Amino acid sequence: MPIWTVRPISSEPCIRLLEWRIFEILPQGTRHFVGLNANSRTGRVSSAIETFDSEASQGTTQSGRVYTLDGESGYADDAQYVWERWCSANGVKECVDVTDKMNSWGEHEHR
Repeated sequence: MPIWTVRPISSEPCIRLLEWRIFEILPQGTRHFVGLNANSRTGRVSSAIETFDSEASQGTTQSGRVYTLDGESGYADDAQYVWERWCSANGVKECVDVTDKMNSWGEHEHR
């Protein structure tokens, strides 16, 4: 399965994620949305999360893109595949799933 180039923010400023999770890269501490793009049903990894509003289930990433987390967190093979390839390409050696901690983030928390 190939990894595709990401479309420019101007053509896709907001993405709704299904079967999503949130991972934190160690030791840097950056957090990333991982899930299925609801429009294309393809795996997706965000740039680092800058702000997150847990009540709205919405976050803005370093790129400026807005992600809305749709429904409950979950697991999708395509998303996991893309996450593993992304980690390999970016030299990530260690990460943790922090999905269960998302509700403890303060409203509009900055990372």
